[in-house]
Parts: sequence; structure tokens; C-alpha cells
Amino acid sequence: MPRRTVLFAAALLAFLAGGWSQAHAQQAWNSATLTWTTPGDDSLSGTATQFDIRYSTSPITAANFSGASRWTTGVPAPAAAGTRQSTVVTGLSPTATYYFAMKTVDDAGNWSGLSNVASKTLPAAPDTLRPAALALSVSARTDTSATLAWSAVGDDSLTGTATSYDIRYSTSPITAANFAGATPVSGAPAPAAPGTAQSVVVHALARETTYYFAARVADEAGNVSALSNVASTTTTDTLAPAAINNLTVGLVLTRLTAAAATRPARR
Repeated sequence: MPRRTVLFAAALLAFLAGGWSQAHAQQAWNSATLTWTTPGDDSLSGTATQFDIRYSTSPITAANFSGASRWTTGVPAPAAAGTRQSTVVTGLSPTATYYFAMKTVDDAGNWSGLSNVASKTLPAAPDTLRPAALALSVSARTDTSATLAWSAVGDDSLTGTATSYDIRYSTSPITAANFAGATPVSGAPAPAAPGTAQSVVVHALARETTYYFAARVADEAGNVSALSNVASTTTTDTLAPAAINNLTVGLVLTRLTAAAATRPARR
């Protein structure tokens, strides 16, 4: 082996072992940022020619390095020895553990030894799918209450279990713009499995008054559904007038005059 090759490989391996060029990964849910300190063309001097970065879901060794996936997008050309460089590996699978390693080559085709192997377990992908909108209906009403009914929706559209309901009512039509200003309904149940029939009774309403009802559903990630349909009803008035309880009977006295009493009847 030429002397230059021996010095390049041995010096680079010592450099890595000493911790000066430890590659490490900074993650997002589907990507990892690899950073390293660049070695030289001849060990720690000069400028190398190319990086070979590989990744795998299995631990990488010198024996299987060439079989790991190669990352080439956005990989910088080697800078001067000692320069801090990086690249972002994208398109990774959430919750998977990945292993990363690299080698460096010079203009004479001399390859460094294998870098340290950095690894990272990616987090789960963020939940951005909101619950489906509810379909509300008024199933019963009284003078002072209305019963709202619906079928539960899911956490992610129509799957999973949502976290909470925000049900509101008003004597004016409800829209997405004025929903927050409507009166909240207390006593709503926790969301059940999708398709489950659920209901809540809205109390303390006024008699013979039209009310409008609407709702939104939230999941554990804070995703909020679109506004439900707006159900409406008019409360009844079954309260009859109060019975009169002070009715009295009075005597009407008629006073006849003497002339009227003796006047003959007309024929």
C-alpha cells in the first residue's frame, strides 16, 4: 500500500477515534441533519475530494457499509480540513431507528476508514388530521330545554376517538365567524367510539323561543373539526294561564218607584 494511503487512512481513523469528527444526527419526524468536521486530503491537511454518506435501519459496519443506502442529495464537496459541514437526509420513516456512517476519498482514490456510526430514532409524525364535523339534530324539546343528538366521529376524521366537544347555542343563527361568541353547553359527554349515538340536554332555555345549536370536535393534538351543521328548534309553551281563585258573586239590587209599580202593562 502506498505510504500516502496508509497515512490518510490511519490518521483519519485516529482523528475519528479522538472525537474530533464525530458525526451526529439532529432529527425531525421524517429527516435527520448530519454534521461532521471535515478531514483533509492527506490525513488532516489539504482538501479531500468526496464524501460517501450511507444510512440504514440496521447497524452499519465496515463490512456492510457498501450495502447501506447512499445519500447524495445536497451533500457538500469537502471543504478545507477542520471545516464543520452538514447535510440533511430526508424521506425517512417516522418512529424508525436509523444508523448513519460516512467515508471520505481524496483525488488519488484513497478512502478513509469508516466514521463513527451515529444513530437516531425518529419521532412519530405529527397528527394534522382533524376530526370530522358532527351532524347535530334536535331529538326532543320542552318549554325550557332541548335535547341534542349526534353520532360520534373519530379522532382522525372517522377513525379513533376524539378528545372533546365544544357545543354552543344562541338565539341568533350560528356561523363559523360567531361560534366563539355563542353560549357554551355544559354537561356534554366525552367523545365515544365513532358511530356511537350520543346526546346532551340543554337546560335553562326560555319558553316559545327559537334557538340555534352548533358544535366542534377536538382531538388530543389540538386539531379542531369544521363547524357542524346548525340545528334549530323553538321551545314549546305548555304553561296554561293560572286559574282564577278570587272569583266572587255580588247582589244587584233594583229599586222600583211607586209610579213604575202601578203603571199598567201595555197591550
